[in-house]
Amino acid sequence: MSEVKTIKVYVTESYSTWVRRESIELNIEDYPELEGKTYEEIKEYVENNADEMKPTDDFFESLSEQLWDKDVERDKINNEDSEINVE
Repeated sequence: MSEVKTIKVYVTESYSTWVRRESIELNIEDYPELEGKTYEEIKEYVENNADEMKPTDDFFESLSEQLWDKDVERDKINNEDSEINVE
């Protein structure tokens, strides 16, 4: 058995980041596809179809793109963990 002369040591880090961006107010009358729906139906529709919905600003191609462009209101990092490892 040979004597160990060197080893590699490193650190791993993991965490979860939660980011909330500024909101956009939608006027339901501007979205015929939402008229007549309940709040829960509207919520589900927007969550599933924002990529195809028109933005409130003509600069963007979709509501989804416009939402991603908004400034960050808050962020939170949780579940932080680190560990020293030996290879």
